[in-house]
Amino acid sequence: MNDLLRGKGGVMPRLLNMNGRRCRIGWCITLVLVVAAMTAAPSLSSAAAGNDWRLLVKNAACTQGPDVLLGEIADPISSMDQRTWKSIAAVKLWKSSTKPGRPVTVTRKKLEEVLKYYMGDMVKNLVLPSQLTVQTGGRVLTGEQLKARAVAFLTPRAADLGDNVEFKNFQLPMHMFFPNAYDKLKVSLGSDLKPGRNVLKLRGVTSDGKVVSRKAGTVFLNVWKAVPVAAKPLNRFERVTQDKVSFQRVNLAYKPNVWDGTGGPWRMARTLGRGQPFTKSHLEQIPLIEKGELVQLVYKGKRIQLTIKAEALAEAAMGQQVAVRNLQSRKTVLATVIGDDTVMVR
Repeated sequence: MNDLLRGKGGVMPRLLNMNGRRCRIGWCITLVLVVAAMTAAPSLSSAAAGNDWRLLVKNAACTQGPDVLLGEIADPISSMDQRTWKSIAAVKLWKSSTKPGRPVTVTRKKLEEVLKYYMGDMVKNLVLPSQLTVQTGGRVLTGEQLKARAVAFLTPRAADLGDNVEFKNFQLPMHMFFPNAYDKLKVSLGSDLKPGRNVLKLRGVTSDGKVVSRKAGTVFLNVWKAVPVAAKPLNRFERVTQDKVSFQRVNLAYKPNVWDGTGGPWRMARTLGRGQPFTKSHLEQIPLIEKGELVQLVYKGKRIQLTIKAEALAEAAMGQQVAVRNLQSRKTVLATVIGDDTVMVR
């Protein structure tokens, strides 16, 4: 088998140059597996005879010896005594790849052909995946194991989002191989955890911190929380007061930028229907001076200070200038906002 992989004996060169075109490496390897199977003798013990057992062939596995063993690529899915399982698990299949840490994929059709040679009609006792990927050495984590690790990583980080949190729609690799048995999986986020879709980064890291493999995935986060909603229809520029606000439980994954009920004083930046959640885009700070509002107009000179009533002709914040109309003289002057409802002219 090793001679075939290295190209000795003329078999592999012909495969690599068939019809003047170079074959893909994965296809050539599966062909070699079939050839190797035909040169070996079946080793299934008579202890496994019968049809009262079933095995589920994995979609990813690691082999640790010179030969791939049936017990390394399959698990029992029905009751089986230890003697029978030990006999079945020890069945030698094809030779392991001579390149450790480099997975090789076999299609379902080719896998069935090889297994049928070794097991005959007993191949019917196997449930086969759409493909099998095998690596010599190292280790592999299945999709379920990756999901469990992701949940363990996300759970404490979701505590700040509230008590009603649900992880759903995990989109993760079917499996993840590590070149060495001591490599570790590290999970991180592409950004801060938030309601809705989140990106997960999966990295295989050696003991000295070197990254040897990278994968990515996503998870959707549902977060239910009681948020402020409009108790009645609200119009533009209408002030938000306590009697105009009620609370309703919503899924923040579908209601981004919801107002948390703090800050203010607020007024409506745009209209909002009854029962609809307040978002940050619905609210704006009420300016210190509003158009049409009566304000205290302060005249301040070197020796005298005078305060009279005036009407604001525009809006303004602290430190800004605004036109006001003196209610006594009916003259318009430009004054500076110095406080709530107070402007000054020097």
